Amino acid sequence: MATLPLAAGIAACSGTAGPAFVPDGGRVRIGYGMWDADQVPAMQEVISAFRAEHPDIDVTIQLTPWATYWTKLQTSIVGGGAADVFWMNAPNIAKFARYATLLPLTDRLARDGITLAEHPPHLVELYRRDGEQYGVPKDYDTISLFYNKELFERAGIGYPDESWTWQHVLDASAEIRDPRSGVFGFSAALDRQRNLYPAIFQNEGWVLRGTRSGFDDEATIGGLRFLTDAIDRNLAPNAMAEADTRAREQFQGGKVAMYNGLPNDSNATYKDPEVRARTGVAVLPRGAQRGTVIHGLANVINARTPYPDASYEFVKFMAGRTTGEIQGRSGTILPSFSGTQQAFLEAKPEFRMQSFIDQVPVATAYPASVSTTTWELMQLRVLGPSWIGPGSRPIEESAQLLASDMNDVLAKEAV
Repeated sequence: MATLPLAAGIAACSGTAGPAFVPDGGRVRIGYGMWDADQVPAMQEVISAFRAEHPDIDVTIQLTPWATYWTKLQTSIVGGGAADVFWMNAPNIAKFARYATLLPLTDRLARDGITLAEHPPHLVELYRRDGEQYGVPKDYDTISLFYNKELFERAGIGYPDESWTWQHVLDASAEIRDPRSGVFGFSAALDRQRNLYPAIFQNEGWVLRGTRSGFDDEATIGGLRFLTDAIDRNLAPNAMAEADTRAREQFQGGKVAMYNGLPNDSNATYKDPEVRARTGVAVLPRGAQRGTVIHGLANVINARTPYPDASYEFVKFMAGRTTGEIQGRSGTILPSFSGTQQAFLEAKPEFRMQSFIDQVPVATAYPASVSTTTWELMQLRVLGPSWIGPGSRPIEESAQLLASDMNDVLAKEAV
């Protein structure tokens, strides 16, 4: 990005004694890459607050849709035109860190006395590779159960709460299921973050340990079996139906009574007054144990930025309370800075959004390695034949095949 001449008026009124980010004392303009249009207003507010403290640093949002975000990012990093600061997620952090595309932050954070202790430790750890911190958390998500209160009342069933188990889900689904109107009890979609990983962790299973896949572990298979059995019993839509219409849209249309959702899944649900009125949110029903998966985004710095100091000042600002409070007030995302979530809860008082926060102590970090995107794509291809319904390939067989294929990919990571 370019440097701009520093206007005399701004220089005179800035009142800051911070570092000069360019040799001539001019203003720096950095780019900020992100993909979620819903969060743009909040991030613009964050940038305005940052500018009030750093009038010598301009920040411009570079919005790229999710569908093309990672392809464009990798291309632009190679070509030298990537944003100075950009969003990072767990599936990609190890790969970007391995190829030295991210600026290490450990020494800078230590110099400024920033421990990141205000953020969930699982998230901080997700963005640390080989002892080096590459990302600073900005938000987080666990998974909660969204349910249709009208369908529960019609069936004469009490709403889900923290006492519910998997058996409650199956029993309620059997009562609510109505083939004539196409209503299912719940969604068991082949969705790794919303369904697969929570079910696996709730059954004391695991996905990844070092360079080993956990998909051939009996506990892991047991968690997956809970989902496929529901499809086999015609209590949940099969893979073909889920391919046509995603679980969230089926729920909003009144066609599934329960589905597992992210905090930001509530945004579209909340905007529709009718859907909002009939929606409830609860913690996930318990399997062999209570559990869920925790993930969240981080802000990282492009290792090739010409302005590492200015970029770091922006990332440091976004790690603090002010940014958390702005994000929380927006109601679009659950901020990761401790003590700033209250505004997020108050933004949607009809929903029990506290459910997402309550599950942090029992959450397992999102599994990730250098080749995450490769073996996650395998999940859809290899597990898919077990998500068709009665007569489909047994989940035990699919899980064993997936473990073998995944182990082959993981073995190559060490090369």
